[in-house]
Amino acid sequence: MIPKDSARLPGARDAIMQTITSQDVAGRGEREPLWTLFRVVFGLSALSWGGLALMAQLENHYVERKGRLSRVAFSDLIALAWMVPGPVGCNVAVQLGHALRGRAGAWIAGIASVLPFFMLMTLFAIFYRTPLVRAAASQTLLNHFSVVLATLIAITWYKQTRALVRGKLEWIATVLGCVALFYAHSPAAYVVMLAAAFGTGWLVSPVRNTPVVVSFARGDWQMLSALCALLVLFALPLPHRYDLALLWPRLAGAGMTLFGGGFSALPVLKTLFVTPAIGVSDNDFTLAFSLSPLSPGPLLNVVPFFGYLVDGWAGALIATLALFVPSGCLVVLAQRHLHQLKANPRFEHGMRILRAVTTAFLAVAVFRIAAHVPFRPVYLMTALFSAMCFARLKVPVYVVYGTVAVVCGLWLAYGAMI
Repeated sequence: MIPKDSARLPGARDAIMQTITSQDVAGRGEREPLWTLFRVVFGLSALSWGGLALMAQLENHYVERKGRLSRVAFSDLIALAWMVPGPVGCNVAVQLGHALRGRAGAWIAGIASVLPFFMLMTLFAIFYRTPLVRAAASQTLLNHFSVVLATLIAITWYKQTRALVRGKLEWIATVLGCVALFYAHSPAAYVVMLAAAFGTGWLVSPVRNTPVVVSFARGDWQMLSALCALLVLFALPLPHRYDLALLWPRLAGAGMTLFGGGFSALPVLKTLFVTPAIGVSDNDFTLAFSLSPLSPGPLLNVVPFFGYLVDGWAGALIATLALFVPSGCLVVLAQRHLHQLKANPRFEHGMRILRAVTTAFLAVAVFRIAAHVPFRPVYLMTALFSAMCFARLKVPVYVVYGTVAVVCGLWLAYGAMI
């Protein structure tokens, strides 16, 4: 219980709330050693295919086994991770590190969650450059992988739509978002659409007289200003001759528009990387997203792959930092003001509409992938097989890709013999 007199003192109430939160989040034993934090998060991330799997493993270890966080506190971390842009699983890991060991813990946990898929996807990009891999990646195989990817995204879209799109306003916002994305030809459309969705939810909220009261320190304002500058740089329609020179800061700004999981990044990242100046082809882009579920980590693990294709090891590292660091900083900043944000119904209503609109990214991604695949019975069979495996049998993604690759290889070999 907070003493009445403390509410009159500047900053006293916030200090007490932070103390209560730290007691709710941190374990009752010794502080988590940084090396232990790194080792545990790295190991769990290396065995987690997808952000949801990483969150489940983190909860199992730190809530159920070790008791370092309460279940309510961990639920708050997940809720906040969905409210800010970026990979949800990595956002949860960053918050977890911050809750256990402050700023140093946030950096350690963030690096540990990213490092496994950074190494694997970069190695995949290295071997992808070899003639053997390029010869094996035939157009027929790429088409089958594209069908599997489109099916996986479609099922994800269906699940997210059922969970996030419920009311009439949310459905209207989702349909309008699909139409806007279908005709969008510049990054500014993504930023405008997301801002309009949140603004609409804020304005039509049933509760009006509840202003957001959040006190930011000077450093917080500086960080928010830098993130906004990166977002504006991504949204501005720049001449194509600047595509390569400003690729990494624009990628950092693009990360501020990625809500709703890794599949929503497909149209955004395609706008940046599939250009004449960058040199990533449509086939390279689709193959990277098709094979991303084979590597641990969130589906945004494609970023080091694209970075390596652009500028080798340096490009892979810079691309990973550009996309993951801004969202990590933002989620830590939001965590410090979590209680104030959650208590505001207008803010939450705006986030509801925003989350509903993000499902449009998935729908448009399915359409754009399917548009590049020839309409043939063999690809329809692959789609039906993938849908059965993902929706009914709950088969792991890498098993589906492996089965399709083996069958396709045997079919091509049989055709060559004939």
